Amino acid sequence: MKTFTWCVSIDSSETTTQTVNRVQFGDGYEQVSSFGINNTRKAWACSKIAKKAEIDAIYQFLISTQSVEPFYFQPVATEPNLIVRLDGDISRSTLGAGVWQISFNLKQAFI
Repeated sequence: MKTFTWCVSIDSSETTTQTVNRVQFGDGYEQVSSFGINNTRKAWACSKIAKKAEIDAIYQFLISTQSVEPFYFQPVATEPNLIVRLDGDISRSTLGAGVWQISFNLKQAFI
């Protein structure tokens, strides 16, 4: 399995979602239970500012996964690698003087 080896910008963000079944009763009570084995899933909104060659390398890596192939991603240097997939669009833009920005979303995958 491939590994995403680049550090993402410090302004990248992580979201944790927990999926539950919820049944609401007419008298105000509700019953809540976990949905599935892996009901907690993380997602990241990532960005990176760097020279064009590095942005192009990240872009080619992400495109090569075709949003289907999972890969290892380490969002924080002190935390273990997680398995993720590309989730949605990839955006690249020039900031001038040979500096570019890339933005993309990743979603935790369970394989």
